[in-house]
Amino acid sequence: MKNKIRTSLLTLVIVFAAVLTIQAQDIEVIVHETFLSDTIGSEMVFDFEIVNISNQVQTVFEVRTINDLPQNWQSSLCFGQNCFAPQIDSIATTQDFGTPPLNPGDTLITSLHVFPLVNNGTANVQIQVGTFHNPDNRITLDFTATTEPLSVDDDASVPEEYFLAQNFPNPFNPSTVIEYGLREAGNVTLMIYDVLGNEIATIVNEYQQAGTHQVRFDATNLSSGLYIYKLTAGSFTETRKMILEK
Repeated sequence: MKNKIRTSLLTLVIVFAAVLTIQAQDIEVIVHETFLSDTIGSEMVFDFEIVNISNQVQTVFEVRTINDLPQNWQSSLCFGQNCFAPQIDSIATTQDFGTPPLNPGDTLITSLHVFPLVNNGTANVQIQVGTFHNPDNRITLDFTATTEPLSVDDDASVPEEYFLAQNFPNPFNPSTVIEYGLREAGNVTLMIYDVLGNEIATIVNEYQQAGTHQVRFDATNLSSGLYIYKLTAGSFTETRKMILEK
């Protein structure tokens, strides 16, 4: 009987045994991980904090200086829960980005999100962090995100596991594509909800064959905001968030 070789991926790989702390003249950056490995359709999140170690209020900025991504991948910069469109390479603690400057001793929770949407590959993203007070004194952070095939010598058209991918693009206006994988044929529903749990739309409700499927969701008649989409296939259920930005 022919043996099949399967490779399973760690959800999280941490390069450093402890957090990495980097200081500049006005700020300190605490990095939790610089290398992550996951599967297609995941959301890899690199968390780091920026601390104002000076004795004055600081306006902090981040600049994405390298965004080397495989085709159909995305990356986004975030301040706390406030994530910005993938095409925005520079953000700052200003009114334009909804985040106030840092008082002495304040900590800003920030992150880089990488979305491997369709194909496997490796992403290399570099971010420089600084302050308006000393804009040339920057801290450089390098991040690597990677995926690998779920299986080798297997039928690539049928996923080994059920999955629900992050919608693409995200944020979106007015439409976005949602991809999901079915390990087995069966009844499938894909529902859209608002943040209060109210049902907004049913975009899939039918019997489907095993494999990878894509569906486009048009939100022309909806208001800007955060929405939830939920896939149910047999006993498998998963939800993800998406942002409509008009």
